[in-house]
Amino acid sequence: MKSWKLEIKQLTFKTILLHIVCWVLFAGYELSVVYYSIGKLDNPYVYIVYYPINITFFYLHVRILNNTFRGRYFSPIAALFVYALLLLLYLSVKFVADYILGNQKFSTENPFIYVQSIFIRNVSRGVYFTVLATFYWAAGHLSYFRRQALEAEKRQLIIEKENAKLETQLTKSQNAYLQQQINPHMLFNALNFVYNSVQKHSDDAANCIWLLSEIMRFSLEEAGPDGKIYLSREIEQIENLIAINRYRFKEPLYISVEIGNDLNDHQIIPLILLTLTENIFKHGNLTDPNSLAKIQLSTYDNGKLTFHSLNLKKSKNGHTRHRKAFGLQNIRLRLDSFYRDNYTLQINEAGEFYELTLTLQL
Repeated sequence: MKSWKLEIKQLTFKTILLHIVCWVLFAGYELSVVYYSIGKLDNPYVYIVYYPINITFFYLHVRILNNTFRGRYFSPIAALFVYALLLLLYLSVKFVADYILGNQKFSTENPFIYVQSIFIRNVSRGVYFTVLATFYWAAGHLSYFRRQALEAEKRQLIIEKENAKLETQLTKSQNAYLQQQINPHMLFNALNFVYNSVQKHSDDAANCIWLLSEIMRFSLEEAGPDGKIYLSREIEQIENLIAINRYRFKEPLYISVEIGNDLNDHQIIPLILLTLTENIFKHGNLTDPNSLAKIQLSTYDNGKLTFHSLNLKKSKNGHTRHRKAFGLQNIRLRLDSFYRDNYTLQINEAGEFYELTLTLQL
């Protein structure tokens, strides 16, 4: 930090020193031309007074240009007004300097002698330094405007790249969804046959098949024109999935489910919450009575939904971790496509528990 400040100070010192040298050379050049033209110079105090006034006017005009073309303070019209005030102030200061130094010569016979001679000279001098300041500013800011143009072009390329990336993600999401589609007619005929056959031997197995067919029917349903379904339909399938898993395992499952009300007032894209619930049974250990798994689903009047799950992890398995990551990746792709910046998906799996929180603006 200290070295950085030292570099700034050194840069400022070098810049100031360079400007001083340039102004000394400039003044030397002008005085040489004057001496060569008329063969004499005024008293040194005249130049000591006038040059600081001209140089100050020069830098103030540069400041106006900076604040105008970088869009900080002035519009072009306001800049013209400020420049007019600056020029008026410059002429006033020069008038005072002329009066003090004795360069102003009033005459009763010609009261406009100041306008005819010294005032015109001062205006010409002000315009001269205005031109110098404008050229100085333009030379120093060509690179600045070039950088601005390059940065604008870079931002445009980034936007185009992000749009292309989003289109690619949407295509992947659609492909992932289509890959899950199978012939529904064949599927439900087969499930109906299995249901009728199994019901003769086991009501539990038949109920499990019926629940599974309901979930499959839901997954193949067409969503609305906006790609969404009522949230209550998704919750029904979550309840069916939980019931199926209670049939599957011989040991009791320790899971708590808390679902809010007013679900018919909200819509969501299908299979998001169902897939997150499925991951709990696929990768979690729900047989430990001391580690109760939890599912909490809440909706709010402003259309916000919160889905929170917590479960004990199963023993580590590289294959299951890969499948879980793939499933979450597909969920993120679909959420990115439909909700973009209107959702957050937070996962915490540092310890023995796996915790997931989805916050979504429906």
